[in-house]
Order: sequence, then C-alpha cells, then structure tokens
Amino acid sequence: MERNSDFSSFSQFDGMDNGINDMYKDPMFNPIMQYEQAFSYYKYLCMQMDYKIKCKEYEKLCAENK
Repeated sequence: MERNSDFSSFSQFDGMDNGINDMYKDPMFNPIMQYEQAFSYYKYLCMQMDYKIKCKEYEKLCAENK
C-alpha cells in the first residue's frame, strides 16, 4: 500500500466550514466589525464629553473675567 504524502488537497473537508465563513461575511454577525464599530462609538462619546467639559471650563473662565 502506498502512502500519499501530498496534503495540498483535502477534498473531504472542502465544504465543511462554508456555513460559518458565509455567516461572518455579513457585517451584522462579524465580531471584528462589531468591535470596531463599538470602539469608534466609544471614541466619539469620549470626544463629545471632552468637548462639553472644555465648553464648561471656557464658560467659567469667561464668567470670572467679567
């Protein structure tokens, strides 16, 4: 019996993960896309809070100078 050392084609495993890979093509179910979207939203909220804090500080500074 000959031993086949060519592992380049796994024909029996070709269609095994297609369902899972197809699911991640949709951005709704892709965890990487969800993480990036959440991180972008978090950065936006942080910048918005920084802006509001700076506006309050500016208002206080202007009120003291009058």
